[in-house]
Amino acid sequence: MKHLIPKQIIEHPFEYLSLALFFGGAVFAFFFFTYDAHSQRRVVYFTSAGYLLWSLYHHYRRGDLHLSIFIEYLVLAALAIVVALFTLV
Repeated sequence: MKHLIPKQIIEHPFEYLSLALFFGGAVFAFFFFTYDAHSQRRVVYFTSAGYLLWSLYHHYRRGDLHLSIFIEYLVLAALAIVVALFTLV
């Protein structure tokens, strides 16, 4: 067990800190709006879009942004939205 913290996080701490804070805020907002499924869906939409934008920025800065990476993150964001649409009543 060499390192407990992955190399990417050590090399780009502010990018991952911003992502963690963004997701933390999204989790807080999701549970804050437990009384309103429509608002929860909006939180999921916003979080999915923010995650997609963050990933594009992150991979652009790393210099390895390719169409396959964009599609991967787009599918992940779409999957989160589909799950939210089918589970939130």
